Amino acid sequence: MLHDRYGNALSTSSEAARDAYVAGVDRFLAAQPGVEDAFEAAIAADDGFALGHMALARARQAMGKGDDPKPALAAAQALAGRLSGREAAHVEALSLLVSGQGPAAYKAIRAHMLEHPRDALVAQTCCGVFGMIGFSGQPGREAEQLAFTTSLVPHYGDDWWLLGQHAFARSGRPRPGRR
Repeated sequence: MLHDRYGNALSTSSEAARDAYVAGVDRFLAAQPGVEDAFEAAIAADDGFALGHMALARARQAMGKGDDPKPALAAAQALAGRLSGREAAHVEALSLLVSGQGPAAYKAIRAHMLEHPRDALVAQTCCGVFGMIGFSGQPGREAEQLAFTTSLVPHYGDDWWLLGQHAFARSGRPRPGRR
């Protein structure tokens, strides 16, 4: 069985699909170009790779591409019945987000993170100023953001992405944020 960079098992037997997916996730987390190309390469290597389709839908939604996420979303949802519990929950949570069901997505994402804290593509949705917590406008969102990233720190070690998100969440407290 193949795994992503965070140790999560993937329902693909194609190393090329896995490698392209990992590259796409890294590019997405780093806000680098080539995200769509990487996820499209993952799908080209294994059209039955549901997380490749889901990641493409999420990337297109995050980039504000209107209806472009819909075909990839539909493909991921059609493949969800044969997935592991983690992957099915991943697809479900991100499907809610991509389809515009924010409150339900937030609830599903938070539940998913309790069970699968190293699912970075799902965790990302609640991080940063434009994440579901930061962009919510809710009173106390800064404390909620910090609590969220703090809960993930023990699971990520020295991972560049999570440390960056955690530092951002701590930016209201400059000394801890610099660490």
